[in-house]
Amino acid sequence: MKFLKSLSHNQIRRILIPFLALLLVHFVSYGKLPWDEGYQFPLVLYLSSLAICTLCCEINTWNYFRLNDKWSVTSNPIKAVIYQLGVSLLLTTFVFGVSVYSLNFLLFGYVSGVSQFLSSLFIALLIIVIETLVFIVRDFQKSGTSNEQSDQNQYWTFKSGNKTFNISPHQIAYLFSQKGMVYAVKNDGEKILTQFSSLNELSEAYNIEGFFRLNRQFVISTSAVKQVQKDINQKLRVSLEPATTNIPSEAIVSRYTGPEFKRWINQ
Repeated sequence: MKFLKSLSHNQIRRILIPFLALLLVHFVSYGKLPWDEGYQFPLVLYLSSLAICTLCCEINTWNYFRLNDKWSVTSNPIKAVIYQLGVSLLLTTFVFGVSVYSLNFLLFGYVSGVSQFLSSLFIALLIIVIETLVFIVRDFQKSGTSNEQSDQNQYWTFKSGNKTFNISPHQIAYLFSQKGMVYAVKNDGEKILTQFSSLNELSEAYNIEGFFRLNRQFVISTSAVKQVQKDINQKLRVSLEPATTNIPSEAIVSRYTGPEFKRWINQ
């Protein structure tokens, strides 16, 4: 478990994808193993399977973070696990089916039989379930570790160049992501460039449950909300403080995220 906890989501996915592709090729599509007579490594089949597996795992990871923003596995575990597994299986079935039939027709001029397709889909769904459960277990572990620490002793470590900053999350007004860089803006207006390349990567390292993810660029605390206004198409326009250079002072919340944001800000 310690080994799994030390891995990022991207590292776990990179380990699973080649394994899934090999299973699909050797046990379903090619039907031969390395010790069988006449075996030759099916390079084209493997590359096409690798592309399909990569697509499925990328979508599954995107779906996990999307749903985890709405139903955290630590705050509502039963509902979160049901939604995570259910939506992941549906998405994978759809994406896998479209990808398999499209690539087979384009590369080989035929489509897979029903029995062969179902066998391949079973392996894909099994790996997706394992990947999702690993994510859930790691989030529970991360939450348990953070709960052992008191708020006064919990600090986030940011490395910027040769400098290292140990900051309490209570000092952070909001986090901003742009062009592969994540900035932490403190309540006093100080802006710190962190070592993270995305908000998802930062959320893997630290528990951000006390914050709210407005969109792809902003994760905010309640202290950062200066004003909330209605925008077009039932969206919300959130004014942020403190203002700082090269970071927008407003953020748009989609109409789908708006109701949850209102509940969060009114707590």
